[in-house]
Amino acid sequence: MSRQVINDGNGKPVSVLIDYQEWLKIEQLLAGKELDFAGPANPLDWYVLTETTNSLLNELISYSSRERRKEMKRTQPDHGKISELQQLFEEVHTINSDPENFKSIGRMEAIIGQYGFFVTFDGGLICF
Repeated sequence: MSRQVINDGNGKPVSVLIDYQEWLKIEQLLAGKELDFAGPANPLDWYVLTETTNSLLNELISYSSRERRKEMKRTQPDHGKISELQQLFEEVHTINSDPENFKSIGRMEAIIGQYGFFVTFDGGLICF
């Protein structure tokens, strides 16, 4: 059985030529299965998710640093809260520093889903 991948001018695969017998096997496997061929994602989706993810992470970094500093200045600081804020800072900073997190729409959506609940609709943050 032969198979040939056809690429566009940029080297991106656009078609595949296969043997007819191989095609018949594929048809048999797909018979009765509903296929969902979604169109390409809107390029603005990636931009909006990148900006949203970056803003969210930067706000959480700022918040955790600011609140940690405020707590440390108290006469009787809550060391548990300081530890939690430091842990949040390190966790979010690690995510924000990894460029791989901004290359995948699914990964950015997961980050927003995981950390978005900290942010309120009025732009504030939910306190610990």
